[in-house]
Amino acid sequence: MKLRLISLFCSKTEDDTSEDEPRLIVSGVQVWGAEAPGLNDRDTADLSAVPVIEFGTRARIELFDADAGGEDDDDLLGRFYVGRMQSGQGELEYRFVEDDADYTLTYEVTS
Repeated sequence: MKLRLISLFCSKTEDDTSEDEPRLIVSGVQVWGAEAPGLNDRDTADLSAVPVIEFGTRARIELFDADAGGEDDDDLLGRFYVGRMQSGQGELEYRFVEDDADYTLTYEVTS
């Protein structure tokens, strides 16, 4: 199975005072976010440069907002799983809405 990440749209940031520093983790491995610019409300990140991710039966996708300074753990904005059932359905979306944030990930699963 293959996972192609397309875009991440921020409707509402988790941080009230500044931009978020979102990080996408797939099955425990950070695949995007370390060098990416922060996102504010109504910003979209193009994820087309992220290499296609191969996985077995299913993959866990998590979105975190990195907290600078090490004073606090990174904030989990949500998690979900993709798998064989989504293969061939074209572009799909998932909304991360935990911790008062609202992000929409667009992705595709292929075989």
